[in-house]
Amino acid sequence: LGSGWGHAPGIPYFSDMSVDPWIAGHNVLNAHAAAVDLYRRKFQKHQNGKIGISNNCDWREPKTGKHKDIAAAERAVEFQLGWFSDPIFGKTGDYPPAMRRLYGARLPNFTAKERRLLKGSADFFGLNHYGTAFVSDAPDNEGADRDFANFSHSPDQPRAASSWLYGAGWGLRKIVNWVSRRYGRPPIYLMEGGWSLPKASSADEEVADNERVLYYANYTSELRKAVVEDKVDVRGYFAWSLMDNFEWADGYRPRFGTTYVDFALGSDWQAPHSKNLQPTAGKQWRRRRDSSCWLEALWRGGALLSPSGPDFRGCVNSSVFVRSFANDAHPGCSAQISLGPAAKRGSAAGGQAGSISGARAARPGGACDGISDVTWGPLPATFSGGSVLADFSEIGGPPQLAGYWDDAADAIEWGDGSR
Repeated sequence: LGSGWGHAPGIPYFSDMSVDPWIAGHNVLNAHAAAVDLYRRKFQKHQNGKIGISNNCDWREPKTGKHKDIAAAERAVEFQLGWFSDPIFGKTGDYPPAMRRLYGARLPNFTAKERRLLKGSADFFGLNHYGTAFVSDAPDNEGADRDFANFSHSPDQPRAASSWLYGAGWGLRKIVNWVSRRYGRPPIYLMEGGWSLPKASSADEEVADNERVLYYANYTSELRKAVVEDKVDVRGYFAWSLMDNFEWADGYRPRFGTTYVDFALGSDWQAPHSKNLQPTAGKQWRRRRDSSCWLEALWRGGALLSPSGPDFRGCVNSSVFVRSFANDAHPGCSAQISLGPAAKRGSAAGGQAGSISGARAARPGGACDGISDVTWGPLPATFSGGSVLADFSEIGGPPQLAGYWDDAADAIEWGDGSR
């Protein structure tokens, strides 16, 4: 916050790490309280909406059972999550007492009116959570946030492509319990949580994201324990992210998406940095990863599946398209898909060339009768896993229409909303 270490990007004038983050955080909290007050007074009653805030925190586990390490781990959570949560969900409308003691004058004060607005200014607790670290007391290491703590990781913890992300599903269970105990069991929504992997050499390798599947399997399993066994009021869990995206200072290199995006990384001389790792013009191929299909199976079945068990088969391959399809817009009409040879292993899109052919009724709005129908195609298309990219320009349609296989509907969901 403020300009911190300049990742946002930063403004040097606001990069004093001893002062600016706490002023910025103070302003964020007051702005949040004012927005919530406005919404509740003018809109909430007739919209029947909910309003809240999402804060980010990884779990901090004491490295040993020593009292000093336990206290250091608690400070680390308080000084990150409690910093923004205590004023809203706590009893006083103020920062954690330990922050007040250690920060002194650098931590701004709220007025009595600001405290009244802040206290209770959220209908739910939003939490972003990714990983876990072990904490030991470090009296000689003040740290940027004055928690006097050292952070480390266990040798058996899996590490993601992001240097800061070490997995531990039990850490998620512990942090939602911490929130529930400290703030009187508020309804919790996990707004973010995910696992980054490095860019692979082909689409087929990109979509086989077993590490990410295991991450979600472990984390949802631990979250279930928190709900069922610990009675934590968790209402939802959102995976980060739907698609590969721009990851702040790390750019496009780490991949968090449950859907693969072929950015066709290349050169862009106008980029502020990493000029040779920028998306280039193209079709931006998208293809579901196995993690996407595992999450879908979890959602549709309402039960955890073993990633390596017989009930989870991963995503479909392109052979699922080889069939005839009914045309919802033209009763009685159909389309057929054929596939050519698969692309060579290691190609960027990892797709197969193919074609789509079909028929439409002779009269606009009419039905196919098998006699007077107007045939069309074959139109060029490319297939990659459960994704298809087709050129319908020959029959007056878009030149680049993406479609995705919907296993539940046994149909192609096209980007224009049709089937």
